[in-house]
Amino acid sequence: MAPQPGVPVVTIDVTYDVGSRVEPPGKTGFAHLFEHLMFEGSENVGKGEHFRRVAEAGGVMNGTTSEDRTNYFETLPSESLDLGLFLEADRMRALVLTQEKLDNQRLAVKEEKRLRIDNQPYASSFETVDALAFDCFAYRHPVIGSMEDLDAASLEDAADFYRRYYAPGNALLCLAGDLDPKGAFESVRRTFGAVPAREVPTPFAVTEPPQAGERRDERTDPHAALPALHVVFKAPPRRHPDLLALTYAEKILGGGESSRLWRRLVKDEEKALSLSLSVDERRGPSLFRIFSVLRPGTRLEELEEDVRRGLETFAAEGPTPAEMERARRMFLSGAVRATQTTQSVAFLLSEYGLYDRDADLWREDFAALLDVTAAEVRDAAARTFVPLRTTVVTVVPDGREG
Repeated sequence: MAPQPGVPVVTIDVTYDVGSRVEPPGKTGFAHLFEHLMFEGSENVGKGEHFRRVAEAGGVMNGTTSEDRTNYFETLPSESLDLGLFLEADRMRALVLTQEKLDNQRLAVKEEKRLRIDNQPYASSFETVDALAFDCFAYRHPVIGSMEDLDAASLEDAADFYRRYYAPGNALLCLAGDLDPKGAFESVRRTFGAVPAREVPTPFAVTEPPQAGERRDERTDPHAALPALHVVFKAPPRRHPDLLALTYAEKILGGGESSRLWRRLVKDEEKALSLSLSVDERRGPSLFRIFSVLRPGTRLEELEEDVRRGLETFAAEGPTPAEMERARRMFLSGAVRATQTTQSVAFLLSEYGLYDRDADLWREDFAALLDVTAAEVRDAAARTFVPLRTTVVTVVPDGREG
């Protein structure tokens, strides 16, 4: 609970310890499918009524699914706290599943996949990267799942998934905003106290063997106008010191127009139209991603060589003091944004509360992030940007050579 007096709203966030990583082969897509099904009505809330009640109260709501968790949230005027708690508790206690709802939401997921992945340039290549980079099935398959697996899913499969993963002991409730802690706890006990306890799933761990050699693939994309390049490295899990250090590499190499690699390849040498670097942080092994769309006239081999050379130089020399200071300032401004709204605060505390059982650890991690040294960044980069542990995926439009 995060009281924020003077802010006239409250965010109710329920985060379940279920993401696509728990799905076995042949049963993928259930975590994301349930993000849809959980809005289809419960014992005391009819189909479409969840949306209507929140909107009539002047609030907003949604849900999100990742590899590592699924969350549901409402941001409401503070006097409507009880409404949000009731809606979340009722669907945790007694979601109503029918064959019609399952069929409808299965179609909705297929349409979402067509819109967001199948018909978007380069989108499917990110799935190719994950499938190639990871050995463990937990992170190899996409969050949206296999449409064939969803077609084969039965109503009993869905009911079993709900019983297993939507147990109250498998969830964390976070409240942030204008609330009185004592009164809010009483409301939580009154609403969620009516949810019967159910067996909690066994903790799920993801392990990944060291990568023994470079991995490569090429994907033809009919929606892509220009060739593109993915260069990816496996990285340690969230909260690992090396992952904290790698966030500096992300900012210094690709964080904006003054960053080292972006400035050289996009602005100065004009070899790429775009270049993005990101730390794909996960509870298990993470990924350090570089993705670039080529400028006409540049060859894929040439851009890949330039990217690799930039990473090699950074791993050998490390960042400059000015680059470290710029990255720290970016982290400080990011922390301000991450704590500006009740929703962002609830998301932050929910993640640490669910994953680490201690929501205050984010402060410790942020202090550790600001204390990272240039030598630690250099050493983490040297351990991560290893040529024989590189995964490369090239994207070619219409089957033409890049």
